[in-house]
Amino acid sequence: MRIHSEAAIFSVLETVPIFQNLDGDSIRELAVASSMSELEDLDLLFKEGEEANEVYLVIKGSIRLTCDTEEGPSIVVGYAQSGDVLGEMAIIDPAPRSATARAAESAVVLHIPAEAMTGFLDKGHPVAQVLLVAVRQMMTHRIRILNQRIGALFLIDHESEAAEEAESVASRLREIWSMMRSGG
Repeated sequence: MRIHSEAAIFSVLETVPIFQNLDGDSIRELAVASSMSELEDLDLLFKEGEEANEVYLVIKGSIRLTCDTEEGPSIVVGYAQSGDVLGEMAIIDPAPRSATARAAESAVVLHIPAEAMTGFLDKGHPVAQVLLVAVRQMMTHRIRILNQRIGALFLIDHESEAAEEAESVASRLREIWSMMRSGG
């Protein structure tokens, strides 16, 4: 369900930790430009291949990100938790969505149209500054996880037997997967 009430959105945004240092006028401008949605478990937020025209902030709950495969089930590539920015590539690259996002549990999500976000950026608006810091933190976190995954795939102890090597890689991947699912 999409919520467009400026007053309702404003009252929620006042409680969001990343906006704690913003003044009321800045939060109000974000509330005017945005909408919110309440999602139930497995509700679709966006689908891989769709036009990227919004940036999202997970207010409550978590969102599962998956990529389709030609054969077999979709691959879970990550989770966005409360406080995470999602779909940020909509303001960086106009390419279609690179993953599908569904609620992993009940969630509340702020929708910021890409054009509103671009307007905040162009003005050097405090909202843009706060969201860019959140995007930077999230992107560096994702890059670190990706580096760990790549390392786990290619770091094999050359002194081990083949079976031990496979177990070592599998063990490392399980640890990384566990850390990623917990948001760590």
